[in-house]
Amino acid sequence: MVFRIHRVTTVFLILLTESGADVTEQFFCYLVGRIKEFKNVGKLVAVDSTPLKGYAHFWKNRECSDPDAKWGYSPTTEWVFGYKVHIAVDVESELPLAFTVTPANIYDNKEYPKVLEILIQEGIRPKVILADAAYDSKESYRLTLKYGAVPIIAINKRNLKKNTRDFERDLPLQRNSESWKSLYRRRSSAERVISRLKDELALKDLKVRGLDNVRIHVAFSLIAMLTVALVAFKTGNENRATRVNSFRF
Repeated sequence: MVFRIHRVTTVFLILLTESGADVTEQFFCYLVGRIKEFKNVGKLVAVDSTPLKGYAHFWKNRECSDPDAKWGYSPTTEWVFGYKVHIAVDVESELPLAFTVTPANIYDNKEYPKVLEILIQEGIRPKVILADAAYDSKESYRLTLKYGAVPIIAINKRNLKKNTRDFERDLPLQRNSESWKSLYRRRSSAERVISRLKDELALKDLKVRGLDNVRIHVAFSLIAMLTVALVAFKTGNENRATRVNSFRF
C-alpha cells in the first residue's frame, strides 16, 4: 500500500512539474485554501525575502549558464548571484500564504505590491502587516492602508536623509509605541519559516536553472510545508503543523 502511494505521488509530482511554474503556484494557492478550512489564517501577516544562490557557472568569453540569474545584495549574505523568494507568512501558524520568485536584483519594496495582490486574490485581508526596513517606502505604507491593514514597517535609515516622514502622523498605530514594538517583534515568524524551508525542505539547494524552473523548485518546497500542515490539521495533530521531521518515514 505504501509503495502504491509513493507511485501515485511520484506520478502526480511529475505531471505537476511538466505543467509548468504557473500550475505549481496555483496548486500552492489551492493548499492555502484548504488550510483556511481548518485554521483562521491571514489576520497578522509578516512579509520577508531570502536570496537563493543560483546554480550557475561562468566561463571565459561565454555567457553565464543561467541568463535569468542576477546579482543582488542581501544584508545577511551580502552579494548573491541568483534569485530571491518574496514571501508572506501567517504569524500565528507560521505557514506561508503567498510568494513570488524574482532575480536577486529585485528590491523587496518593488515586489511587495505583487505579494499583497496575491493575498487579496486568495481572499486574505490582513489586519496588520509586519515588514523590515527593506519595505520602508511611502508606496508600501499607502498600499497597505489601501487594503485595510495596519503597516508595521521598520525605518530604512537611508530614507531619513532624503524624505520627511510627516505621513506617519496619520498611521493607525504610531511607531515605537508599546503596541507597535510588541507587534514588530513577531515579524521573526517569517524568518523561522524561511529557515525551516531552507534547512528541512531543500529551498536553498537549487539544482535547476532559469526563472521558471526556480519557481517550480520554490513552489515544491512550499507545497511540502503546507502538505505537512494539512495532514497535521486533518489528523488532529495541529501542534505538529510546522514539524516537518515528524512526518518523515
